[in-house]
Amino acid sequence: MKGWILIALIGATLYYLYTETDTLDEPVAEVQAIYQQAQDKLDSMTGTKMKRIDDKVDLLTADIAERLSATEQQALKLISQSQVKLDGYKERYCGNGADKHTSFSKENQTYICDKLN
Repeated sequence: MKGWILIALIGATLYYLYTETDTLDEPVAEVQAIYQQAQDKLDSMTGTKMKRIDDKVDLLTADIAERLSATEQQALKLISQSQVKLDGYKERYCGNGADKHTSFSKENQTYICDKLN
């Protein structure tokens, strides 16, 4: 019985720290980053998601190749490495009131967003 009470107290303490304080935010973020890296590696090893991304990005790069500078092409390669990076790019740089990407011109950023959606 004492063991169950101890487990309940530990669980309640962790729940409180997670929901009511910022104490566990940093460790949780680190674990999520590690999990995301592992998931990206698994996706690249299986090739299923990478093939689909590569098809979409290949079409995009074929359409926009003459418009992009060398730095813009390198930035496009970086964001097209995984679906997570593409989704992150769309969330941050696509849509109304989106941030300006440091590598892309505004026109190319808008064009890329249009093609990704």
